[in-house]
Amino acid sequence: MAAPKDSGYIQTSDPSRPRSDAAVPFREIIPPPMHPKVAGIQDCDALSWTDSRRKIPAPAWLITRLEAQNLEKPYAGFTTDGVVRDAVWDGAYSDDEGAPVEAATAAANALLGQLSDEERSRTVYASVEDDAIRLWSNPELYVNPGGLRLDEVSGGVRDAVHALLRASLSPAGYDKVLGCCLTNGFLGHLVNGRKVLNEDSYNFRFFSGKDGRASTAPSEPWGFTFFGHHLCLCVVFSGRRMVIGPSFMGAEPDRIDEGPHAGLRLFHTEEMESLKLMQSLGPAEQARARLSAGMGQESLGPERWNPFDERHLGGARQDNRVLPFEGIPYAALPPAQQDQLLALYRAFNEYYPAPVLERRVDTFKQHLDETYFAWIGPHGDDDPYYFRIHSPVAFCEFDFHCGIFLTNSSPARCHIHTINRLPNRGDYGRALVEQVLGKKKEKGKGAAVNGANGAAATL
Repeated sequence: MAAPKDSGYIQTSDPSRPRSDAAVPFREIIPPPMHPKVAGIQDCDALSWTDSRRKIPAPAWLITRLEAQNLEKPYAGFTTDGVVRDAVWDGAYSDDEGAPVEAATAAANALLGQLSDEERSRTVYASVEDDAIRLWSNPELYVNPGGLRLDEVSGGVRDAVHALLRASLSPAGYDKVLGCCLTNGFLGHLVNGRKVLNEDSYNFRFFSGKDGRASTAPSEPWGFTFFGHHLCLCVVFSGRRMVIGPSFMGAEPDRIDEGPHAGLRLFHTEEMESLKLMQSLGPAEQARARLSAGMGQESLGPERWNPFDERHLGGARQDNRVLPFEGIPYAALPPAQQDQLLALYRAFNEYYPAPVLERRVDTFKQHLDETYFAWIGPHGDDDPYYFRIHSPVAFCEFDFHCGIFLTNSSPARCHIHTINRLPNRGDYGRALVEQVLGKKKEKGKGAAVNGANGAAATL
């Protein structure tokens, strides 16, 4: 089934382009209680809200796309031409990268020790290679229930999940994760939908090493997923090595302006440094970077746009996407802009603990001869836009979106999505795990060609 032309909620009175300051004043575009975006949300929990969305064709399309039965199989990996380049990860993982496996293992096993038999049965999977690790999604829609839902468990279990996140991530990374959670709760407050959108409306699943537990042994990789509205993480450990990816982080709105967390703003570095980079390029360089001046389906075509991913090409159910390199190559950027691109890569990956981040940056630098910067849209101070960084070992996307809960019907600077993928089977720690376990990699063709949506996206 082809993707719908819009989200299914748009009203003729919705602003096509909100008044714009340095960032869009989101309070001008909060929906009234009876707007179809939010009507009835105050009476729903996550499951009943999702059931209500199944009655609307556009979100029903998205729900179908996300259901487990439509997961792309077998897993091939994100590639430029359908052929996995195994060698890009050779030597990428040292025996000791400084990953905090001892602290993370202790936190994971402490969490598992708090679970009831019933909670364990729906939360713990036997291997990090189980396809359930790929069943993440970023809408508020509660699809494929399973594992722990943080707003349905005890406070002790909830705290233990956060203790594992804190033990696994850098301090800045955990703060960013928590910021996404708090901003989601703020959105729930704005639309009177706290039972659907809150700080704890996230899912946790555990993928075990030996005997259903976490282990510090390199030969017993384990991991977890943590996902929900505007926040998805996949974390895999193999001894003192770790991989985080794919990840999704976003916010609608991008800041909190009242209450105990007033002043919290997300993605400032990614937003402002990318804009500075594009604005500082010469006209010829800008033309090479820009893929399209327009940001909608009429400019990009149905294979490069849908009303939920918009310009994103690496979101949920895009594990086997085929997308060639596009934009301006790193080598064609002036030195100052090359430094800015490296700073952007660091910002996307700041959730790694410091020694692991340096290892990831070193691997990224080894492929600068195949690294590209691409842009969609204008680049004025108040303009919405999209950009990405793409190489054999990196795929970082940033996009300003239309409102899903807010009422703007064109992209605005107050709704942000970011995606970070690891091409060539780096996602889900698969390249690392296959190296550790000595397994032969499957080099199957991807599910799409020349940037078309993956099979699950074209139902």
